[in-house]
Amino acid sequence: MIVIVIMVVAIAAILVGSLSYSALNSARQERTSSALAQAKDALLGRAASDDNMPGSLPCPDTNNDGDEEPISGNVCPNYIGRLPWRTLQLPDLRDGSGERLWYALSPDFRKHDPINPTPSPLNSDTKGTLLVYDTNGTSLLTQPGYSAVAAIFAPGSPLGPQTRNTVAERNSAANYLDADNGRDNSIVGPGFIAGNKSDVFNDRLLFITTKELMPLVEQRVAGVVKVALDTYYATNGYYPWADLMGASIEYNSDYGLSRGWLPKDASSNSGSTHPNPPNWVPGSLPSWFDGNQWYTLIYYSVARNYTSWPADCSSCGNPTLIVNGTDGTRVLFFMPGTPIGTLTRTINNLSDYLEDPANNDNPGNDSYSTPASTAFDRDRLYWFTGTWKP
Repeated sequence: MIVIVIMVVAIAAILVGSLSYSALNSARQERTSSALAQAKDALLGRAASDDNMPGSLPCPDTNNDGDEEPISGNVCPNYIGRLPWRTLQLPDLRDGSGERLWYALSPDFRKHDPINPTPSPLNSDTKGTLLVYDTNGTSLLTQPGYSAVAAIFAPGSPLGPQTRNTVAERNSAANYLDADNGRDNSIVGPGFIAGNKSDVFNDRLLFITTKELMPLVEQRVAGVVKVALDTYYATNGYYPWADLMGASIEYNSDYGLSRGWLPKDASSNSGSTHPNPPNWVPGSLPSWFDGNQWYTLIYYSVARNYTSWPADCSSCGNPTLIVNGTDGTRVLFFMPGTPIGTLTRTINNLSDYLEDPANNDNPGNDSYSTPASTAFDRDRLYWFTGTWKP
């Protein structure tokens, strides 16, 4: 009986220990997943709400103080480091092993001079440059339109030669992020790896794509455009003319044209004997709107009766615009989403920007429809209705 009791107690102890380890491991995984998700949400929110450069993300933290490193010479000091949790107004996030999160950034999505962006504008055509692979070397960014803007890492506990004792060691990505199958998470360029846990690899990785980021940013940009149009109309009693697609690269309004690109300069009046109309109300379009060339992506249409000289707009179409079969819209514009797949857009081809060509690519009768797609990253139509203007 004594032997049986001892055996039962021993088996029970083993079972309890196993269950305790399983519960502890599950709790660690849950903590890691939660930290990664919070970090991703905070980065997306920061990009959409940034007042100086919507779409931009902070430089990585390279000295472990929780703050982003300042831009130096219009570039980040380093494009991999710890997540700048203080900058993102997050708590001190830790993974299941108690380690702070690490973070890599695609260079074109850093903050930069909003008036003179270098090396390229930051808008819906901007693509990330970070590559992510699984343990078999297969890219995880093969779906159309996918490119990684940023990657967030939960480093886990030290493995192999990794040491984290001194300040220098704690600021070295190689002592936290692992390598496997020819990929190295501590280096930006060759590609990161999202692998399974093993004796030589225990990183957890979450990445952000343009398809996730840019629709949020476009909604912010659309809000700015709406305010600018409202302000222009309230000040002048009409809306700006459009710029002819493919005919120029100035994006200046063309007199008598009611459909085309949203003009960068609304005061142009080429070919008209009428006085030049006023430009945008000062301050209604922020410097980053022009600096990042958002006007090159926004298709715009104004109803004939809401132009500055309706009598000279006989070819402009209906007195008001039609949206989804209903008359009465004064002005509208489209935000295009990110390019599908490997598409490179050209300014004279509207089908590169709008996904419903039968409805919106050639709206000669001033009739438009909301995009049929329900995908998060799609065209979005914004329109303004109001009191009839005879």
